Amino acid sequence: MTTPEEVETLRTEIAQLREKNEALHVSVETIQQKQQEEKDESHHGEMEDLEPQPLSVEIYNAPVPENFKPPHISPFDGKSDPMEHITEFNTRMVVVGAADSLKCKLLAGTLADAALRWDMNLPRFSIVGYQDMTRKLIQQFAASHH
Repeated sequence: MTTPEEVETLRTEIAQLREKNEALHVSVETIQQKQQEEKDESHHGEMEDLEPQPLSVEIYNAPVPENFKPPHISPFDGKSDPMEHITEFNTRMVVVGAADSLKCKLLAGTLADAALRWDMNLPRFSIVGYQDMTRKLIQQFAASHH
């Protein structure tokens, strides 16, 4: 049979084990929370990298008119004459009366393959205007000029 002192000792040990168990649970939750925060931050960084960062903040944040329907413009892949593409693009933009910021966004949307990779690898916020963008595009793909 167990004495009252042994019962009390067992109760004390059980209470201590419960406290240690609770502390371990708190530690595990803290570690899991930190891991989740690190995971969220790394995914957030990946999303930022996918944004069209070559455009300046002003261009990127410029509003697109409501109900605006961009005209169909054939894509530029870097293999043809960039001047021909820009000329076709400018002709379509005159018709819709697009502002320079909108032209930058729309021109970026016409790029494909090598031209799109080039655009996405430009330094962050390095496109400051439409003339700047067309100049850089022409310089990059000048070898394709006829």
